[in-house]
Amino acid sequence: EHWPYVSNNMSHFKFYSTAVAWMAKKQPDLLRRVVESINAMQKGIAVEVGIRHGHAMTEKYILDPITKAGGRVDFIVTDNVFIKSQFRKDKMGDYDWTYEQAVEKYAEYVAGIKKKYPQLKVGMIEAGFRFHWENKTRFPAENPRKDHGDLKRILRDVIKACKAKGTRIDIFQPEYSYQRIEKTENGWEKLKAMEKFCREEGLEFYFLFNDHTGGHHSDKLFHENVMRCLRSTKSHGLTPALGVIQSWYEHPLTDLPEDRPYTFMHLAKEFIRLNEKNE
Repeated sequence: EHWPYVSNNMSHFKFYSTAVAWMAKKQPDLLRRVVESINAMQKGIAVEVGIRHGHAMTEKYILDPITKAGGRVDFIVTDNVFIKSQFRKDKMGDYDWTYEQAVEKYAEYVAGIKKKYPQLKVGMIEAGFRFHWENKTRFPAENPRKDHGDLKRILRDVIKACKAKGTRIDIFQPEYSYQRIEKTENGWEKLKAMEKFCREEGLEFYFLFNDHTGGHHSDKLFHENVMRCLRSTKSHGLTPALGVIQSWYEHPLTDLPEDRPYTFMHLAKEFIRLNEKNE
């Protein structure tokens, strides 16, 4: 009753793996009721995951419990595997992987998880603003002095490694909030180059709609910048297969109701309306 428009017009619920694993371990009845509610709404389920502990752990604590509860995960997306394994220490301990090991372990993960769940789509999220794309002069990182390398090379290497194991990734989603796109030289053209590459490789290009500036500042600014991001996405000719509205910041402070200005679901409602209006 607090979000009828959004609930009727959204396609998926995307969870963090930690929340699903917690329910599976501590509150399996809660997980069952969540899955039943999503099924009743006829919506899909997606999960953002890590791969450090391998595909068997994702199956045991994410996919198997959701399946047991009567649900089905349509897609998973891996969370910044190359950022975490190559450029910073993880809070839970070091990956301790070389670049070559990271590529190989990624392919092993995809092959392993698709062996048990062959219909599952697997996608990659990487912080696109921290990398350049193919040409560091034309499509630089947001801060060229802190460039983490060529993101296109990483994707190509992962695709090649997966192919060698008889499998493939299905989705690429760059993590790139609105203000970071605006602050990157040729930021929108860089994203168009990513989308073009995905189309050529047969990958679905997903787009993350969020804003770290508004997320740290206020509900109102987060709302306004995400809506600006949608308008800019359209004006620059991007046509992502799926748009994801997501915030891991302090704002928005409140999720519901959808008719109260600047709640998370109010943003989703206005976002869907504008997207449908311009289609």
